[in-house]
Amino acid sequence: MYYRDEWLLERGFHRFKRGSLPALPIYFQNQNRIIGLMFLLNIALRVFTLMEFVVRQALQLAQESLPGLYDGNPKRKTNRPSAEQMLKVFCNLTLYFLPDSTVFVTPLNHLKNRFLT
Repeated sequence: MYYRDEWLLERGFHRFKRGSLPALPIYFQNQNRIIGLMFLLNIALRVFTLMEFVVRQALQLAQESLPGLYDGNPKRKTNRPSAEQMLKVFCNLTLYFLPDSTVFVTPLNHLKNRFLT
């Protein structure tokens, strides 16, 4: 139980190496651009970690799990969704700005509303 629920520092480094925030290879020659890129990737990593923490804590307090995050098995539930899974849910979201200054968003399904709350 402790092994599965522990916080893993290596997950963040994996995201930098081969995950959703790849830092390698870096083709920049200017040192300032490399520092700037790593700074932005570090901020993104912190946002991912914060997203996971907040959603997992809310699910734990409500004693719920979320179905519909796995492509091959839509009924499979999880109470520890990753940031990548959460962002993948919002891939087909479209925001329209109409000429008369009206804003229209494609309808949100139940899972998207749960994440936003």
